[in-house]
Amino acid sequence: MRNRIKSILIGPNGTIREAMTAIEFAPHRKPEPGPAGIVLVVDKARKLLGILTDGDIRKAILGGIAIDSSVSDIMKKNPVTVKKGLSAFEMMKLIIREIKDRNIVDHKLDKIVVVDDGDEVHDVLSFFELWKNTEIHARNICIVGLGYVGLTLALTLCEAGFRVYGVDINKKVVNSLNRGIPHFHETGMEPLLKHHLNKNFFVRSVVKSGESDIYIVAVNTPVDDRDKVVMEFLKKAITSVARIMKPNDLVVLRSTVPVGTCRNFAIPLIEKVSDLKAGEDYYLAFAPERTVEGRALEELRVLPQVIGGINEASVDLTSRLFKAINHLIVPVPSLESAEVVKLLNNSFRDVSFAFANEVAQMCERFGINASGVIGAANWGYPRNKIPLPSPGVGGLCLVKDPRILADSAKRFGFNARLPVLGRDINKRMIKLVAGKVLLFSKMNKIDPKNMKIFVLGIAFKGEPETSDMRYSSPVDIIIELKKTFKTIVVYDPIIKTSELKKAGLRPVSLSSGFKKSNCVLVLNNHPSFRNLDIYDLLMKMNKPGYFFDGWSIFPAEAIEGVKGVKYGTFGV
Repeated sequence: MRNRIKSILIGPNGTIREAMTAIEFAPHRKPEPGPAGIVLVVDKARKLLGILTDGDIRKAILGGIAIDSSVSDIMKKNPVTVKKGLSAFEMMKLIIREIKDRNIVDHKLDKIVVVDDGDEVHDVLSFFELWKNTEIHARNICIVGLGYVGLTLALTLCEAGFRVYGVDINKKVVNSLNRGIPHFHETGMEPLLKHHLNKNFFVRSVVKSGESDIYIVAVNTPVDDRDKVVMEFLKKAITSVARIMKPNDLVVLRSTVPVGTCRNFAIPLIEKVSDLKAGEDYYLAFAPERTVEGRALEELRVLPQVIGGINEASVDLTSRLFKAINHLIVPVPSLESAEVVKLLNNSFRDVSFAFANEVAQMCERFGINASGVIGAANWGYPRNKIPLPSPGVGGLCLVKDPRILADSAKRFGFNARLPVLGRDINKRMIKLVAGKVLLFSKMNKIDPKNMKIFVLGIAFKGEPETSDMRYSSPVDIIIELKKTFKTIVVYDPIIKTSELKKAGLRPVSLSSGFKKSNCVLVLNNHPSFRNLDIYDLLMKMNKPGYFFDGWSIFPAEAIEGVKGVKYGTFGV
């Protein structure tokens, strides 16, 4: 039973005077106002016997009924009720059917009583509340966490006509966004931000009471050295929402979490802080983010959205939210199912890349070109598509999600070896690439202290383009190289020079980077690299020189056509 209706319950022997007092004071009750203009007549087990509205009381008194008469004398004994747990749409269908079957004049039915399966009263809803629950655009949205996940979703929802409040505790992020400047690169995002800012998108550093009806939590959930998710940011975000939540609000978790987090962590925390019960007083769902950085705005509208909820009503409401931007909805039977989906997608990708990188290491021993062999294996063969090897597999999601999956399995008593092994293989590529540079210096008797190394591509990936350096393999390779080599300069076509410097790197132009370099390493696959005047740039290198093509972008013969430059990739 909702706390707010306790003040409007009255026994069958209660008087009309007592009912009038309850009706008068219920809307002013603290901390949660009760429904206005109605009392519920119940027995000792709180089963519904009838209802009495202020209109019924006025009519009775005008008709000569004494004010101290029993409410059972004038109550409506067979009011329209709906069952707890139904979605707003299902409730509305049942109410319309009842109105038709009973020939009720619709303007006389303002309040709907919600009961459980035993007819114990649970809540009272007005038609406005029901309408608001069925019309998704009548709800305002608050997104907590304005990073790569939260900001792109916020702007996409703004495009769909929602009023969105974006919250981030990082004041630099808030200040930048309020100037119309995104704090990371995403194709097409800056014009959207400037268009919606302070119109239907509002950015602030705290969650405010009374503004929103839907709360989407999209904060970072990093992993520590023991492969445990650091829950601090998630806990703070959920707590800030729970403090100001009201009944019938929807909470959607979008952060990547260990299996069981929604049920065993989020719900108990919300219920402790808000005194609201999941599935009865508020809706809760998990809707994993599965977009690729660089194409997030596009994929939010076309990539199927998986949704799991605490109950069917939560899934229904969350589905209607996401259908406003994407008609491809995949409901799953539980919160845990939705949590696993995100972990499976990224863990499978990481393991498949690990297979390609294991092949690359085998090809090193076989003395054959790994990319060429994989290309031949894939050509015209419909049953598998082996990825090309790469100089490590980076990015926040691919690095941490397999570890979260394995740790989740461990907590449920299963030793998941494959995700862990895949991570280890991909991490091994860092030392493999650094080792190739060291081998070149030794074979050519070049003092590492005198070598200049130029790295192209610092973001964790180049295609789709991004400015994200979190868990970047190029950065990890540079860290490994710094153990031996002194002069390492970098270039990235997307990341700002100031951000590269902040990361402790030395950014230079393309021409300056090639000039008098001993080694050039192409470590991500940004499309612009294919358009380089590579012959002219290679001529600027010191000879002998080493050109490592980590993504097999350039033909070996084109590189080695420049005398004194050795081409390197995985294998030979």
